[in-house]
This record gives sequence, C-alpha cells and structure tokens, in this order.
Amino acid sequence: MPTIYVATAGDTPLHSADTLQAAQGAALARYTQYLPAENYSFRWDEYAPGTWRLMSRHKDRKGRHSWTGSAVHAVEHTSA
Repeated sequence: MPTIYVATAGDTPLHSADTLQAAQGAALARYTQYLPAENYSFRWDEYAPGTWRLMSRHKDRKGRHSWTGSAVHAVEHTSA
C-alpha cells in the first residue's frame, strides 16, 4: 500500500503530501507563518517509527531544542 504523509498541528491534520519532505515543508511553513523564522533554528526528530516532530530553538539561546505542536505522520493510503 502506498504511504502518504500527514502534517498535523496538535492532533489536527492540516496537510497531506506524497513525500516526507513536502509534508515537513508544509508543516514548517505553517509553524513559521507568524514567526520570524530567521531568529530560530529548526530540526525534525523521528519521535517514533513513522512520526516526526518539529523542534525549535531561538538562535540567541544555547541548549536543547524544544518540542513544537507540529508533527508529520506516515499513513498507509487505502482507497475504496
């Protein structure tokens, strides 16, 4: 079965894509819509198999990245 990738904010699905990179790009674009993205560094962490969570950190701060509410989930696509 083909896999699709679903970008979520919290538990709300917002976007689906055929590739992981496209879904992650859409999730990052939505997360940074009202945020000065140049002041932050971002990375994706594979939280669990098939689930990636967006993490961010302000560039002026040292230390760990923090979890955001954005994630991408791999989902098997079924058609009726």
